Amino acid sequence: MSTDHSASGQALGYVYQFDRATYRLFQSGVDVVEIGVEDIDDVSVHFDDGNEVREQNKSTVNSGSPLSDRSVALWKTLHIWAESILATPSLLNTTEYHLVTNGSLSTKCLARRINDAIDEESAKVVSDEIRSMIPTLRDDLVPYGKTLSKLGDEQLSSMIEKVSVFDKMSSKFGGNLEELQALRLFEPGMKVGLFDQMNGWVKRKIRELVEKGQQPRIIRADFDKELQGLFRKVTVARLSAIIEPFDMNVDISQFESHGFVQQLDWINVGEDVIREAILNFLHAQDTRIKWSDNNAVSETTLMQYENDLKKCWETASRRAYRQPFPTDELKGQECLDLTLEQNTYIHNEIMPKSISCGNFHALAHFTEEQEPVIGWHPSFKFLAKGSPKS
Repeated sequence: MSTDHSASGQALGYVYQFDRATYRLFQSGVDVVEIGVEDIDDVSVHFDDGNEVREQNKSTVNSGSPLSDRSVALWKTLHIWAESILATPSLLNTTEYHLVTNGSLSTKCLARRINDAIDEESAKVVSDEIRSMIPTLRDDLVPYGKTLSKLGDEQLSSMIEKVSVFDKMSSKFGGNLEELQALRLFEPGMKVGLFDQMNGWVKRKIRELVEKGQQPRIIRADFDKELQGLFRKVTVARLSAIIEPFDMNVDISQFESHGFVQQLDWINVGEDVIREAILNFLHAQDTRIKWSDNNAVSETTLMQYENDLKKCWETASRRAYRQPFPTDELKGQECLDLTLEQNTYIHNEIMPKSISCGNFHALAHFTEEQEPVIGWHPSFKFLAKGSPKS
């Protein structure tokens, strides 16, 4: 039984578009409003300032390149973009053009030269090359060449300058899952599962929009909401089940000489604050042990969590130390308050306040052998060097 390779290639191309759209949604920052599929291009990214990215996807079933110098894929793509510019010349002021393939580009191909044309001079060289090729195109490429010929020299050069070509973009996920920040804390198998589930949601959503006669665009905020719900289903039961109530009957006097308690003494906070800090410190310490014992959170994830906590503190300390408070103690109290009020996340799930605060105090702790990672008093590092530690 023979196989219709053209049909299978079209099917793979269709799947690749949804993979790319899903990957784009995972990548999107807050400046992205929505992402289209088979709307104004294969995939399109729409920003809150009116700018956009128009993306053409070219998949291949082998390791070669579908973007050879005289390939239909390359010339048809340039033709599509040229047609849009002829219809709306102002697109050149607001649009980037991305050509994406899971295949490989050779080092000296035309597509590579187009990608490398990043300024006016190099773009003109490539556009002149394209114009010189148009009279020599074979019959099936002639219509595409005619469209490009209708662009003025400045228009063609400007379009070329705005084109970026991306090769070796995964045929399975539309990109490298390891580079998606939203999934950075998950294990490899979990990343695949989360991507596949959101990919399915994108397909269903686009089908629903088309059936209603609406534009096939996914609102980024809707994607984020769906993803957060999925994160909760995946992680909350596993982590929250291990966060147990903590015994509050603790002899606070045993911790008076601890580094994190000394840090609080340096900024003159009340006894109630110190007591709460000690209880949170112990609760967080106990919970981390349980997470490790149950293999609920990997060491890599905990290290990333600590890095996230440090970044929260860095932001809070800059804000606090800029305030015109009359004493360093008051600046330290402000730094403490701004730091502890922030939510923290593991596996994208918000942590209970006692766990967040306890882990901040753990980073503020210091001993003879270990310096504090964070602190509250503006001179905490200097003070820690001259303090007895336990």
